[in-house]
Amino acid sequence: MAEVFDDYNKLVPLRKGLETSDAQLLRSLLNANDIEVFLNSENMSGLHCIVQTDVMIRVIDKVRADSVLNKVAALPRCALPRHFDEDGEERACTQCGSTQVHPFVGEVQTFIPGIRLAARKGDSWFHCLQCDTHYQDRHARFAGMPIALMWSASLGGFVFALYWFFDWVRWL
Repeated sequence: MAEVFDDYNKLVPLRKGLETSDAQLLRSLLNANDIEVFLNSENMSGLHCIVQTDVMIRVIDKVRADSVLNKVAALPRCALPRHFDEDGEERACTQCGSTQVHPFVGEVQTFIPGIRLAARKGDSWFHCLQCDTHYQDRHARFAGMPIALMWSASLGGFVFALYWFFDWVRWL
């Protein structure tokens, strides 16, 4: 009797090394077919490409899960182009973390009804295929400029004060 419970509770990986968004799609598909699914490392999905998610199912559901997944027509991973930023890292959606993003050109809706932004080719707008979000990949250029100006002004003032002090001491 104990062996039956052990087989029932034993988990095996169905797919390994998936992005969290892909693993959640598989989970929803299998849950719709009454197959209980567990995701390994789902809570660490905010780390995007560092942590990958494994889809785990019970041993007794392995045959049914394979038959369900064989019916699904999907694009191979190589059919989705990869987009990298200037640092060589793969671009990921700011909302869901999926790397299935592509450059977007057209009108972008805003939260104010009737107002739309125009996304041109050089504006670095992206569209996420997973959560249907439009976002602009902005990098804060010269973010340290105010700090640099403050340091240069304070150090320049210190040098002038030091020069004035030595000139005053020499005058005495």
